[in-house]
Amino acid sequence: MWFILLLLSATAVLSSPVPDSSGTQERCGYDSCTEADASVLNIHIVAHTHDDVGWLKTVDQYYYGSRNNIQKAGVQYILDSVVKELWEDPKRRFIYVETAFFWMWWTRQTETVRDKVRTLVREGRLQMVGGAWSMNDEAASHYQSTIDQFTYGLSKLNQTFGACGRPHVGWQIDPFGHSREFASLLAAMGYDGLFLGRIDYQDKRQRLLGKKMEMVWRGDDSLGKSSDIFTGVLYNTYSPPPGFCFDVLCNDEPIIDDPSSPMYNVDQKVDKFLAICQNISSGYNTKNIIVTMGEDFHYQDAIMWFRNLDKLIQHTNLKSAKEGLGIKAFYSTPDCYLKAVRNAFPSLPTKQDDFFPYASDPTAYWTGYFTSRPTTKYFERESNAFLQMVKNLQVMLNLPKHNQFVIDELKSAMGVMQHHDAITGTEKQHVAHDYERILNNALEDVMIVPNQAYNKVLKAKGYEGPELEYKRCRLNESSCSISERKKAFTVTIFNPLAWSVTEPIRIPVVDGSYTIKGPNAKEIQYQILDIPESVKNIPTRQSLATHELIFIVKLKPLSFQSYHVTKNEKTKRNIKTQKERKNDFYTNLNDYWTNLKTPIDIKNLEDKENRRIQDTICNENLEIKDRNLDFDVLKSSNDGVSEDILKLEQIIRDAKRNTEKEQKNLAKKLNYPSLNEEEMRMLSDEPTVVNMFEDKYIENQAMKLRLDNNLDIITLLENKKSLNFAIKLYYWSACFGDNTNTTERSSGAYIFRPNITKPIELSILHSEIKHGPLVSELRTIYEGNVTSNTRLYTDIDFIEVDFTVGPIPIDDNIGKEYIIKYITDINNNGIFYTDSNGRQMLKRKLNERPQFNLTLAEPIAGNYYPVTNKIYIEDSDNRLSVLTDRSQGGSSLNNGEIEIMLHRRLLHDDAFGVGEALNEVLNNKGLAVRGTQRILTKKSDLLERKRVLEFHCKPIILFADAENLNLSNDHRFVGLYSVPDGVHLLSIEPWGDTSLLLRIENYLEKSINSTIEVNLSDLFNFIKINTFKETTLAANQWMDEYEKLNWTTDNESFNESNEFNNDDGFKVKIKAKQIRTFIIEYEYV
Repeated sequence: MWFILLLLSATAVLSSPVPDSSGTQERCGYDSCTEADASVLNIHIVAHTHDDVGWLKTVDQYYYGSRNNIQKAGVQYILDSVVKELWEDPKRRFIYVETAFFWMWWTRQTETVRDKVRTLVREGRLQMVGGAWSMNDEAASHYQSTIDQFTYGLSKLNQTFGACGRPHVGWQIDPFGHSREFASLLAAMGYDGLFLGRIDYQDKRQRLLGKKMEMVWRGDDSLGKSSDIFTGVLYNTYSPPPGFCFDVLCNDEPIIDDPSSPMYNVDQKVDKFLAICQNISSGYNTKNIIVTMGEDFHYQDAIMWFRNLDKLIQHTNLKSAKEGLGIKAFYSTPDCYLKAVRNAFPSLPTKQDDFFPYASDPTAYWTGYFTSRPTTKYFERESNAFLQMVKNLQVMLNLPKHNQFVIDELKSAMGVMQHHDAITGTEKQHVAHDYERILNNALEDVMIVPNQAYNKVLKAKGYEGPELEYKRCRLNESSCSISERKKAFTVTIFNPLAWSVTEPIRIPVVDGSYTIKGPNAKEIQYQILDIPESVKNIPTRQSLATHELIFIVKLKPLSFQSYHVTKNEKTKRNIKTQKERKNDFYTNLNDYWTNLKTPIDIKNLEDKENRRIQDTICNENLEIKDRNLDFDVLKSSNDGVSEDILKLEQIIRDAKRNTEKEQKNLAKKLNYPSLNEEEMRMLSDEPTVVNMFEDKYIENQAMKLRLDNNLDIITLLENKKSLNFAIKLYYWSACFGDNTNTTERSSGAYIFRPNITKPIELSILHSEIKHGPLVSELRTIYEGNVTSNTRLYTDIDFIEVDFTVGPIPIDDNIGKEYIIKYITDINNNGIFYTDSNGRQMLKRKLNERPQFNLTLAEPIAGNYYPVTNKIYIEDSDNRLSVLTDRSQGGSSLNNGEIEIMLHRRLLHDDAFGVGEALNEVLNNKGLAVRGTQRILTKKSDLLERKRVLEFHCKPIILFADAENLNLSNDHRFVGLYSVPDGVHLLSIEPWGDTSLLLRIENYLEKSINSTIEVNLSDLFNFIKINTFKETTLAANQWMDEYEKLNWTTDNESFNESNEFNNDDGFKVKIKAKQIRTFIIEYEYV
């Protein structure tokens, strides 16, 4: 495994610049720059390579240069060659971006080579830009994972090169669109600037005309000026100008400056270069332009590049001096370019939205990758939660220091997964498998951490038996060998959040009777439901489980606790179900009771709390079509329905009746609740009229979902409000073309391009309702291998929609892109909101862009946006928010609708490099996807933000065999006292032997009382904090050493001053949307 060699250092600390053994003064960063001349056009030539951390080849294949039949690329040769050529000439400069590859190379070098590299870095000849483990995507990536992978990559650079290894600019030249939240994060990390490669072709055209290719981008309105960052859009994405590609992979003519050669071309080359540079300068508003010289995996033979660039710079400057052209060309870096632009004191335009969606031409909207490879996106989401857990447990339980090795392995794997061809799903199939292999291996290795932690607490509670071996299970497939095969097992659940959460737990089991005991040995109520056939038929699933054991847990903040599950001896289990009633209505309540044919002895009835109206059916093999009844109880007065009438409505609703045919086969046992005085009055000879109709419903304490007879239209009744909505499944059939021109563009891994203007609705084949004490759900089976389960859990305020999609049928040779629609009567007028990397919400307007005039040739794909965690629509009365369990694409294409893409199966490539159709096949079958979305209907930003975090940071469930073990001991651990509302502990992780890294986030929007005070000394109950010091967001610079660059803008609102934190000792203040990072020295208590 390549991780083994690159994970040499177990700890990361902030450090001073690495001392120069030669005694010469360091001149890195801005101090190493060639000074620009304010009186001439300065051409900053930036030599670079773009090294994808996996794409057409795997990470290892790219590093070692294997499988060159796919792509001729070997990263080790690039770095070998570049270091050699930089060492030859001190005027040369080079930048490097991907720390994952650099660290692979660095760990394999001799000390002699390392000393050379340290010198190159100290002198600014080799500069690190970006500096994260990979160049992350900005659509599908979550802000927590982005911060983590920057922190990990920058820590390696900081340990190795000190301050000279700290990048000053972000370099996002290849991601397919750019998010506002990423700009905010980069500003908080202390970066001075950000350079982009890809923006919408229409946006770019208008920016070039208006000299707006450079701007001040405000990352977050709540954070204000502190989130501002200089942002420049590169003229040529990141490629060299046409005719000036001098790599071994290129075919352009080299520069020949020998006058005696018949191939002499230097004058022609220089003239062409100057014309290109003049054209570039027309789109920028200072006398500085940046010209990128490099491409994907260039500089494997760096001498070709540098020798030609040496000549180009030399002859350009000679011609300028001779003819008085006022041009200066020189080797430069993005840092030095940024310095020159700032010294020119431009007044810059501003930006407050984002760069999504990205289109490269009228029919190429890069919005398909928001959803591509949905199982990979889900795996990444699960793995992030696991990473947070092991970092927390390592600190909370004072586990052995050598665990840091496997934690770093998982950090590295997660950093690779953020790459813009990994989490996006835009890689070749064998590369996708390799990403999953890397991540799965890291997860397996890091299991040592929870095993140590949970067993340590067990022993501390008095347990003296053998250690338990905890394992992960594939719960998304309802598969777990331990819970399926063992008669007794332990379920340990970890809550990573800083507040108590209530969460439904679903465990795959074989049908039967079980006993569940919580941490205090109290028996836990459960419900058992059969696993839908669509889940059992998932091609990758290998499981004996037939049912799911469902129970609700309440977890304390930053804690874990165990539940012990025992399968009882086999007995005949009663099946509770609903039967069809042939009657249409009752006009008299006494008629209803008469028809029961069973006398009621009121004095012998038990308390209502202990009784339920139910049928017990003793024939386990009986198949009965599920139906349900509902009643409207009407009063003659205008006062509405009284509470007692509503209680009676519930009593009657729960009474399940048989048809005459079914009654012959059933042994009936009816238990009736006790009736109070008012209920008895209503059963007198003068009853209130009750109309009964064939309405379906599921409900809990918070809401009721009433369905029409087709189980199609849902009416949500909540807090005296109603909202009509429907959940429907559709698919877009995909465009197919030969990609020879824009009109022949195919839908592919990157591109979403349907060939129809309205999606095709999937017909419902079967629906049924399952009722139970903890969860009730509507199960719907559609054509095309699609199902949905709409659920309500007891005492939980969201609606859960569980779906399975696939294998997507392609018998008709047409690719398909499956979507779910939430169709409501909300009047949103074309406005909807999507999250930015799981954090701030951005307003979207159908068919519009905030900063440029839009012409849409693809009105469907062109209105799709990334949904990392949440999308919502609203009007003055109602809001419908949908939370996603992975990154997906979504929109609101019609009034009152939310549309989210779930799965894609395509038969043709879109000609943007992958060279394969997005046709995932496992076990000779198309990929099946199972996922979950949660629906919120309350207009409460605070509640929604908590629910988003609870869904993203779901409790992590691990299983251990507990047969023949005595586990009656209290098995739980709580690590936190309490935090105020609005506070999220984003990161808790080891940071050296006696310190930890702590990130505290205020997730409130800016308002009068949105600043929160947190007393650090009162946070944790397992350590005593001795000292703490604040760093920038990525923990590679002390905050008191950071000085933000200020820019002049054409927007007066951008010129306000920064607010400063007003801390008081251990009491720190956190402003709205702020994340503060601290290195804490501590001792265990």
